[in-house]
Amino acid sequence: MPANKNSRRRKRSPKKSSGKQLKVLLVSLGLVLFLLLSLILLSYVRDGLKPAPPSIPVTDVEDRALVLEDLKVEIDSFLLRSGVSLSQVAYQETNGVRRFDIRASYPSEQIVKTLQNRSRRVSSRAFVEGQRGQNTILVYLGDRVVYLVFFNPPAVVKPPPPPKTGPRIAILVDDLGRSVATARALAEMDLPVTFAILPGTPNAARVAKVAHDAAREVLIHIPMEPQGYPGVNPGSDALLLKHSPEEIRRRFQGFLTRVPYAVGGNNHMGSGFTENARGMSVVIEAMREAGLFFVDSRTSPNSVAFEQARKARVPTARRDVFLDNVQNVDLIARQIKKLVRVAETTGQAIGICHPHPETLEALRREAAYIKNRNIEVVPVSQLLVH
Repeated sequence: MPANKNSRRRKRSPKKSSGKQLKVLLVSLGLVLFLLLSLILLSYVRDGLKPAPPSIPVTDVEDRALVLEDLKVEIDSFLLRSGVSLSQVAYQETNGVRRFDIRASYPSEQIVKTLQNRSRRVSSRAFVEGQRGQNTILVYLGDRVVYLVFFNPPAVVKPPPPPKTGPRIAILVDDLGRSVATARALAEMDLPVTFAILPGTPNAARVAKVAHDAAREVLIHIPMEPQGYPGVNPGSDALLLKHSPEEIRRRFQGFLTRVPYAVGGNNHMGSGFTENARGMSVVIEAMREAGLFFVDSRTSPNSVAFEQARKARVPTARRDVFLDNVQNVDLIARQIKKLVRVAETTGQAIGICHPHPETLEALRREAAYIKNRNIEVVPVSQLLVH
C-alpha cells in the first residue's frame, strides 16, 4: 500500500508543479496590475495637489478701452434720462479718473439704479456707487474708480423761464438704424428732428451716436405685434402678445442695450399690441424703471398705450399727423403744412415720418416755411404730458 501511495504521488507531481507555476504567474500579474494602478492613482493625486493655473482677470480678457467707452456711453445716457443737457456738463480727466461735473441736482434713486444695472451688463467688474449725501456717483472697474460724476446744484434755484407762447412741433423720424449716411443727413438739417431707432437694425448704436453728437434726441422705436401678424412682420425681436411678462422685459432690456442715449420710446407697428392693456402695462412699467417716456404712434385708433402711461405716471404723448404715408414730395410737404396748422390751433403737434429720400427732400424744402410761420421745432420730450 505505501508503495502504491508513493506511485500515485509521483504521478500527480507534474500537475502540482504546473498548478504552482500558474499561481505564481497569477500572483505576479496581480502584483504588476496593482503597481500600475498605484502609479496611475499617485499621478492623479499629485496632479490634484498641484496649484491650479492662475485665472485670467476679466480685465485681461476684456478690451479695457472699449469697456471704458461703453461705460461713458451709459453715463451719457443716464444724464440725458435725468434731464441734463449737454450745456450743463463739464468733462475732464485727471490721473486716470474721468470726471463729469454736472450743474444740476442729484437724480432719483430709480435712475441711478438703472445706471447700476446697465453698467453691470457692460462688464461684470463694473460697479456703481451712489452717494446722495455727497452729490456724487462713483463708477468702478474692478477695485479702481474710473468715472466720477459730481452734481453741483445751484445754490439759488432760478425760476424757469416762462414757456414760449408760440406753437411748437416735434418731428419723429422712425425706422432709423440701417443707414449711417441717412442719419448724418438728418443731423445736418436745420430742423432738430427726433431720431426713433429700431433696435434690431445693424447700425442702431452708430446712428444713436450720430444723433447724440448732433444734440438730437434719441428714442427706441419699439417693435410690437401688428394686426395681421404673422403675415405682417414687425421683426424677429418684436414684442408679441403671446410673450410672458418676463419675456417682454427681457426683450426690452435688449432694446435698451442696443440703442444708447435713448430717453424715450415709441411703438413700431404695434396696432395689435398697443390695444392690449396687459402687454402695454408691462412695457410701460419697464420704461418707468428705466426713466424713459413713451410716445404713442397711434397705429391703432383703439390703442390703450397713452392711457397706460398716464396711469403709471410715465410722461407720454400721442402722434397727431403721419407725414409720409404716400412717398411723394409734394404730398409730404402738404402734410407738413397740416402739422403746422394743427400746432397753430392747439399750441403743439407731433408728426411722424420715415427716412425716405422724398421725406428728407420735403423736410429740407419746408424748413423755411416752418420758420416763417414762427413755429418752433423742439425735441418730442418738450411736448409730453406729465
